[in-house]
Amino acid sequence: MKYYQKLCKLGIFNLNQAARIINNDNPVQTLSSYVKSGFVRKIKHNLYICVDLASGNDIVDKDFIASNINNNSFLIAHSAFQFYGFYNQVFNNCQVGSINKFKNFKYDGINYECFLFDTLKQVEIIRGIKVTSIERAIVDSINLIGKVMDLEELLKCLDIIPLVNENKLKEMLLEYNKDILYRKVGYILSYFKNEFNLSSSFFDFCLEHSNQNNRGKISNYELSKLEYIPKWHLYAYKNLLKIIDKGSEIDA
Repeated sequence: MKYYQKLCKLGIFNLNQAARIINNDNPVQTLSSYVKSGFVRKIKHNLYICVDLASGNDIVDKDFIASNINNNSFLIAHSAFQFYGFYNQVFNNCQVGSINKFKNFKYDGINYECFLFDTLKQVEIIRGIKVTSIERAIVDSINLIGKVMDLEELLKCLDIIPLVNENKLKEMLLEYNKDILYRKVGYILSYFKNEFNLSSSFFDFCLEHSNQNNRGKISNYELSKLEYIPKWHLYAYKNLLKIIDKGSEIDA
């Protein structure tokens, strides 16, 4: 118990971090002793977490774990929406963006999934948690549709978000600078233009930065289930909002 309180201040830690606290004592042996005694739990190879001795629960939650898997890990997409309160169903996967690859792992019933990125743009620290802005969460989810969440889940999240910053959306689109992504984001968000208070210039921006000689599809659904949307040069559902039973007859 000599080093327990200091380790608790870290929340989670690796062997090197523990060694700086344990100093002259054998850190491997000390940690092994703490694990056997139930003061510390091993999350995965070279990653540990302290236990709240009063409750027997981990001292920090899954979001904090995800945010500290390495120095540049952060919540993305589905997990970012959940963090902000825009997804309220039980979800046992934690989607983690990272500059450095780590192996997916499971701890305490949660699957931690690694998605590689090469930018930390719009990664914020909120209550000690590294998480993308809501605007980046939207762009990332559309970019990775079918991998991080399906179209219906995404639309349900968008349906309860009150407002977005279109300049931050533009910033992320320019950061990725992918032709198909400009069109996907423009098409999907056209259904939420009024709710998000998006200007017409935002959609002009999406079209101006896309190659209209190219065609794409909104997701990996069978092409036979999609219709061609000439304005966006996309094969997509002609009325996305029917997917979330809003009953609107918007024709984009």
